Amino acid sequence: MALSKNGSAPGGGAAPAPLLRLGLLAALLALLGACGGGETSPPAAGQAGDGGGGGPAGQAAAGGEKELVVAVVRDGALDEMDAASYNGPLFLFKMIYEGLVEDGGGGKIIPVLAESWDISGDGRTYTFHLRDGVKFSDGTPFNAEAVIFNLKRWVGDEMFSSLSSYEIEDMQAVDPLTVRVTFKRGDYSLLIEQSYPRPVRFLSPASVEQDPGNPKGRFTGPVGTGPWMVETYVKEEGYTLVPNPHYWGERPKIDRLRFKVVSDAQARVMALRSGEVDIIGGELVGKIPIESIPELMADPEFEVHTKDTLCSHLLAFNNDAGKFGDRRLRLAVSLAIDKKAITESLFDGIGEVADGLFQRGVPYATPQNNHGYPGDPERARALLDELGYVDADGDGVRERGGERLELNFTLSAAEFPEWKPLGEFIQSQLSQVGIKVNLNILDRNGYLETTQRSRKFDIALIRTPNDSWMPHSALPELFQPYPDPGRPARLWTDPAIMEMVRTTLATIDPDERQRNYDKLLGFISDTVIAVPVYFPIASMAVNPRRVRNFVMGVNNFAPVEWSLLEVSADD
Repeated sequence: MALSKNGSAPGGGAAPAPLLRLGLLAALLALLGACGGGETSPPAAGQAGDGGGGGPAGQAAAGGEKELVVAVVRDGALDEMDAASYNGPLFLFKMIYEGLVEDGGGGKIIPVLAESWDISGDGRTYTFHLRDGVKFSDGTPFNAEAVIFNLKRWVGDEMFSSLSSYEIEDMQAVDPLTVRVTFKRGDYSLLIEQSYPRPVRFLSPASVEQDPGNPKGRFTGPVGTGPWMVETYVKEEGYTLVPNPHYWGERPKIDRLRFKVVSDAQARVMALRSGEVDIIGGELVGKIPIESIPELMADPEFEVHTKDTLCSHLLAFNNDAGKFGDRRLRLAVSLAIDKKAITESLFDGIGEVADGLFQRGVPYATPQNNHGYPGDPERARALLDELGYVDADGDGVRERGGERLELNFTLSAAEFPEWKPLGEFIQSQLSQVGIKVNLNILDRNGYLETTQRSRKFDIALIRTPNDSWMPHSALPELFQPYPDPGRPARLWTDPAIMEMVRTTLATIDPDERQRNYDKLLGFISDTVIAVPVYFPIASMAVNPRRVRNFVMGVNNFAPVEWSLLEVSADD
């Protein structure tokens, strides 16, 4: 159980750039484009200007306005954050855009833009009854036509083929407030997918311009029905969000949220301590280094909030070339790693011991079908001996047939700073059984290129999806080959696994579905497809002198109840 600081349950940059009105900025960018310069693209709503800011948190708020500053690990890509895309931070999608339904936590699906829905007996046809009176932040009405417009921009696109709702047989606007959608398959996960941060979110049709040759049109800016809208954006520096004046629900309690890009994890901690930012942390916002969490918990100047997750961090094998085709080698690697020591010693007890591919809170995962292998270096050595890997020359590295047992290990510490010490720990553990490991620590772009495109690695640290994706969409994302020709699955390519995944997702009867999950997850565990190494927790730290009414959100895609935040009256 993750605990907050009090032991309860989870619950100076550069000087500001001048603010430019949207029309003036667009004209300026057009001029710069003609000259071959300029990197900043305008948001579609509000103003464009300083998103990073400088000085103490909140100082830039004018006229007594109340704002809070949040440190983020990377740029928001607001000039590319089309609802029908995978561009931009997941948490931002949930702040600006809304879906028909939302993840209410604890397996509950709650109504949002759809007030209710009906499902046909075969699970294929959904009739959504829309909320009346909703507008996008630009004043455009949200209605059935807007739903159909958005669906047509992404359904059938192979980029989203891991989703069951990617395949639609028919969709129609029955009347202005009713939409009927018939899917090709009646997968049980269809309604759950409508709660995902993307692409099942709705963008104002006025934010898409016609573009010859591009059926999706040209995206001009992120305009949704959510409680927040974009005010300013400076690429690679930061952005600000303000309340959506047309929001149908309860409006946020503060005037502005300013997100400042601080890419280095320790620098985010220092920014909190100096008063430059008010909030740090979040698995998908800008993680707190694990070693800094106890320090902040012990400091009365700050509050630390933590929450359990459904995410797993694991060691993936590259099965493209066949090196790991023998289960005994995969098992030897797993047995060589002391998973308990990772959590209890390396990470000071922060997180949970990985005893299976999925955490216990993941639906359908049980101790019987979802298990790992505790550290057992003696058994690992015996397996390597059995495989014919021996250290003939006494240099500490095993060989077979003249080839050293040497693995290239790829990871990135940009978003997950704990991966560097974790990688070094795994490197040390494998060396003790005679496996030489070469660490390859890359930036985010290099890591994605190596692990998902060029595939030039032997083992790599990856993470599973999280929250409502588990396990329904996590399994296709991990085991389904990419639509690019010849590009294998992210974790492991095996047609037998994907056939089991498809069968399980299409099972409507819950008892039969559990039996299918038992077979699928049991096969993944028994064959040692990957090595689960660590179950993380989400953590966030705030300055209580500035932040009031901080509440952790329902999941990592909605890490904070942003609309409840208030600026302390003592500020």
